[in-house]
Amino acid sequence: MKKSTMNVIILALVLINLVLTVILTFSLVSTNNKTNSLITKVAKIIDLDVGGISVDKESAGATSIDDIEYMDVTNNDSSDITISYTDSGKTHYAIVSVTLGINKKAKNYETKKTSINNGMKLIVNQVTTECLKYSYSTITQNKSAVETNLLNDLRDLFQTDIIESVLVSVVVQ
Repeated sequence: MKKSTMNVIILALVLINLVLTVILTFSLVSTNNKTNSLITKVAKIIDLDVGGISVDKESAGATSIDDIEYMDVTNNDSSDITISYTDSGKTHYAIVSVTLGINKKAKNYETKKTSINNGMKLIVNQVTTECLKYSYSTITQNKSAVETNLLNDLRDLFQTDIIESVLVSVVVQ
């Protein structure tokens, strides 16, 4: 009788263990599927290749390099913009050259290109204003910040997203 009771208790515990294992497995599988779905969505947003899923560049909003036209910013028929800094009574100069990358495939390309050509003085002013935010000694170290800020400022100024990139070259004298 003792042996039979003990077998029944062991069998009941095995069945309880089996039921709990099944419940745990199904809850983990559904959570894992949700996590994988979230990671895939985030990866598509930041343009990564996860688990063999390749992201289409055009659906991600990227522009091909063949579709970008580069336009030099001119200041009185020169591509150099001279910015002067005064440091300890001495005058130092930074010569800045700026090139805009414009999307040729954009809907409003022609009208915005004309606006950009006509607004070169405004662009030179934006470049000067942005470069003067940095000191003479740190302007070359903050080139990427200058490019990012100019891109955002010029997009706001011309109210368009056809400006894909701003390339800045700084020579300090």
